[in-house]
Amino acid sequence: MTEHAFPSNLTKGREIAGLTQRQLASRVGAAASSICRWESGKSTPRRDTVQRLDDVLQLRGRLMRVWELDTSGTALAPWMRDIERLEERAESIELVSALMVPGPLQSPQYARMVFEEGLAGTDREIERLVAHRCGRYEYLRAKNNPTITAIFPVTALSWTPAAVKREQAAHLLSLTATGKVRVNLVPEGTLLTGVTSPFIVFHLADGEKVASSDHVAGNVLHDDSTGYDRLHGLVKRALECALPARQSSRTLGDLL
Repeated sequence: MTEHAFPSNLTKGREIAGLTQRQLASRVGAAASSICRWESGKSTPRRDTVQRLDDVLQLRGRLMRVWELDTSGTALAPWMRDIERLEERAESIELVSALMVPGPLQSPQYARMVFEEGLAGTDREIERLVAHRCGRYEYLRAKNNPTITAIFPVTALSWTPAAVKREQAAHLLSLTATGKVRVNLVPEGTLLTGVTSPFIVFHLADGEKVASSDHVAGNVLHDDSTGYDRLHGLVKRALECALPARQSSRTLGDLL
């Protein structure tokens, strides 16, 4: 999709549907002059009007996506720009981290250690963050029960204090026992080549695919094919470096 693609996509959709501007205007409750201005690019309709246009022309969200791209610079719907809402719409989630256990799978002691190292704030604030993080998976399990694949190094556990290591290993084993979480540990001495920051790949129920990566400046969403394909390719590469799920479980057991 190119910049300012909405006018041409609206015109093409109307013509394929065999409608005149006046007929389309009548069906969406707008003036024919408004359709003319939208197709010429002289003005842009509001979101609710775009949704009606998309429905009438039976474009299955395509018109809405180009409108999003024209008006906000991304084809992602507003709810898809929120990581937590993406988690709640996902059928499967792939988590890759080169340094630590991914957030949704962290145990309380592990999460507390992470927040304390990051100087997240007062003890009260840290406890609030720990409770939210550690309750997140159970919330997702009750809401949409996604399949989760987590790939991270065994050193994410082995370098932690003994009590933290045992609790986190036991927690991961309990999650894998549900059948909805798979852990693939990268053995010591093996590098996750190309993984410079944690990232997540979401596969949504409607077939949409979105990737998210963490950077110093904040979280970045990748809805374009290049960004998504690159990160999904890194998932496959990471799996090639990691131990199979069954062997990873045995390694977790050894850490207890």
